[in-house]
Amino acid sequence: MVGVGLAAIGLGAGYFDVATHFRFAFLSDHFGVFLIALLLGILSSFVCLIGWARRLRKATRVRTAGIVFISPWIAGLLGYPIDGFNVHGPSALLLFPIVPAASILALVLRVMAD
Repeated sequence: MVGVGLAAIGLGAGYFDVATHFRFAFLSDHFGVFLIALLLGILSSFVCLIGWARRLRKATRVRTAGIVFISPWIAGLLGYPIDGFNVHGPSALLLFPIVPAASILALVLRVMAD
């Protein structure tokens, strides 16, 4: 849950910064902190979900794999009204690292289910 929270904070800061038209200098000046939070959140979520999935039943692993694969797309659709799919904005933080990571994680969980 901490990893998901860190990822949400990192991604949310980017969307908040764009939505407020960069009015808050703290976000723009210290955006590296939010990027680190995002990356740590992605990595810790990735590792912890694999460890947690080892304890689940086969059907639950398959459902979890589906949820992990579809959740970045849902997050992208929720953020679309703010900035669209701008590759120079927070969407890049969502689509470039999270979607490949989610695809790999979903594949790992699906293989673990077999």
